[in-house]
Amino acid sequence: MSRLPLPLGRPLLVTLLTALALALGVALFWQQREVTERRAAPSEPEMDAEIWGVELRQRDGDQRWRLRAERAAHFPGAGVTRIRPVRLEVLRAEGPPLTADARRGRIMDGSNEVTLEEDVVVVDPAGYRLTTDTLHYLPQAARADTDDPVHVSADFGEADAVGATVWTGERRIELHRTVTTTLTRRPGDAS
Repeated sequence: MSRLPLPLGRPLLVTLLTALALALGVALFWQQREVTERRAAPSEPEMDAEIWGVELRQRDGDQRWRLRAERAAHFPGAGVTRIRPVRLEVLRAEGPPLTADARRGRIMDGSNEVTLEEDVVVVDPAGYRLTTDTLHYLPQAARADTDDPVHVSADFGEADAVGATVWTGERRIELHRTVTTTLTRRPGDAS
């Protein structure tokens, strides 16, 4: 008697089952890897409060400021309130307030230090406009500092530098390093 060839179905079934087992093994490996990575990743600090349409005011002697933000989130573990976008106004005894706008910022619990970040624009209506990436406002010292590049424009010229200190009550800026200026006329010159 002659033997009939084995049907093709059995080897094909074995191949399909092997491929399916391999695919399941790879999928389980990747899923386990994601779980392990999530466990190893540092967790985000926990927020205990979130508010929309925020206005904060500090009235501590001569150091008075007001801050407005669309959103604020407080993180007690880190001791910080994150805000965005933000407008800070430093009130003065004489004249209009100094303003600073930024895309986001944070306020440290306890010290009330305000840090503004991303597209920071400081305007003193009586004199100048300063732009930078980060600005740290220290209410107790009545000044703001940055180590980032700055651009200052005023009616009498422009200046670029790396780092600056802004004295909020004295209407004064100190540029720290790599300063270049272009003066178009003297300050106070009516011509």
